[in-house]
Amino acid sequence: MASRRLLLVEDSSTMRRMLAMMLREEGYDVKTANDGAEGLTKAREEPRPELILTDYEMPELDGAGLCMQIKKDRELRSTPVLMLTALGEIQNKITGLEAGADDYIQKPKSPDDVQEMYARIRAHLRIAELRAELAERNRLLEAAHKKLTFELDLARKVQFALMPRPPKPRGVLQAAVRYTPANQLGGDVYDFYRLENNRLGILVADVSGHGVNSAMLSGMVKALAAPLSLAVLEPGEMLAGLDVATEQYFPEGYFCTGFYLIADEETGLVRYAGVGHPPAIIVGPAGSRMLSSNPGMLGIGMVDGTVGDHDRLEPGESLIIYTDGLTDAMDPSDVLFGEDRLRTLLQSYHGADPLEILNKVDEALNQHTMPGRPADDINIIVLQRPAR
Repeated sequence: MASRRLLLVEDSSTMRRMLAMMLREEGYDVKTANDGAEGLTKAREEPRPELILTDYEMPELDGAGLCMQIKKDRELRSTPVLMLTALGEIQNKITGLEAGADDYIQKPKSPDDVQEMYARIRAHLRIAELRAELAERNRLLEAAHKKLTFELDLARKVQFALMPRPPKPRGVLQAAVRYTPANQLGGDVYDFYRLENNRLGILVADVSGHGVNSAMLSGMVKALAAPLSLAVLEPGEMLAGLDVATEQYFPEGYFCTGFYLIADEETGLVRYAGVGHPPAIIVGPAGSRMLSSNPGMLGIGMVDGTVGDHDRLEPGESLIIYTDGLTDAMDPSDVLFGEDRLRTLLQSYHGADPLEILNKVDEALNQHTMPGRPADDINIIVLQRPAR
């Protein structure tokens, strides 16, 4: 095994020769310097020392000054510096430690002092090894984190690319959507389906949790829901079919909620059903009303048919479907944004166009959670029948 490399900086030639001889006899590879300036130069030479022993009082550059220069150098600052002091030089010890020295050693005058010096050198070399190991692990972790962040950002772009824009209106209804994941990837999913006879299917689902697992499962929900929607099933039947289809793909502990509606774009008639999902809200000149969801969960094979209902969007009314990340968002005092606050806000802007309604909800939510942000994914769809 190669000898550990030490640099000894000492202006007394007698003390320098004596210490260098003892350290070499102990098995160290020792370079020497006559003062702090020479010591700094030699510290920067390859191979660099693994530990530096320096006297305090020296011409040109004293020990404290040398220590400060070493700790400023990015390549040297992790190198342990041990200050050599004479008996009773308390102020020198304090000054050296404040300059960045890792320890001080009393210049040996007895065999016990020599053994203490050896022990302190070994201890600081071990600490330096641990620091180097920690720095390498941190470097590897940082590289892995950068790689993971890059991959998650790429997956986020792919996920957003799969989120459809609302289709162009074919009748009296128009739609807008906003999806805000809590992390790079989200577990909410939505989709629009153009059905025959100018009908529009809209699905909103919320997979438990958020992150990579939930994002992958949300993609599975989206893929399995599409053929069911094209079968033009009643909303309750569609959700029951989705429950059966997703059961084999959902790991234990995962589930999702869902809300599905079919809207007639010519008349505003809406047929809908939900499972475990927050109720949709209709707001308009006459006030607000709720489109309730059935209890339960999707993805665990326990939905045996789902009761649906119907409503109609009248001129000037908007229907809002959302995931619970919106109403469950908390302020710094853990107060929920809540359904009542949402209904009041929506009622205040019921005459605005769909995008403005989404903007107003965003503004209110950001103000409520400030200075933080919602802890869960948020998906909001606005379906509106304009007054004109």
